[in-house]
Amino acid sequence: MNFLNSMLAVSSWQGVVDKAGTEFGWVGDLLTILSTVLWVLLAIVGAAGGIYAIYVGIKMARADSAEARDENKKRLINIIVSIVVVVVLILFFNTFLPMILDAFHVFEKQPGTSSEDPPEGGSQGASIQTIINTAKTFLHM
Repeated sequence: MNFLNSMLAVSSWQGVVDKAGTEFGWVGDLLTILSTVLWVLLAIVGAAGGIYAIYVGIKMARADSAEARDENKKRLINIIVSIVVVVVLILFFNTFLPMILDAFHVFEKQPGTSSEDPPEGGSQGASIQTIINTAKTFLHM
């Protein structure tokens, strides 16, 4: 239950950037811009796919032969599946991925990785510690 509560703490890339602070610099700006671009792309894909689906539906209704109707029916099913897949992927990358990364504390400051208190191994120790933390995150250890 604690995992689910931690997933609800952040619901967008802006929330992740705010939580991470200024440590990531330009990455935060990039994530914010990409999030906006993905939301605009979602609207464009939805509108274009809807218009094309209506066009194919009209072609299907006006078809003279059963063969043309079946071809347009297959085309309409492919359009609907494609639109659903694109919308789900955009929603995943804009909404659920920031929640999942925040739940695994990916963007939180790790001990010994700041420039104020480097670990005993110097900068090489910090990079090794970062690799270890990343591996632990991906392996869920």
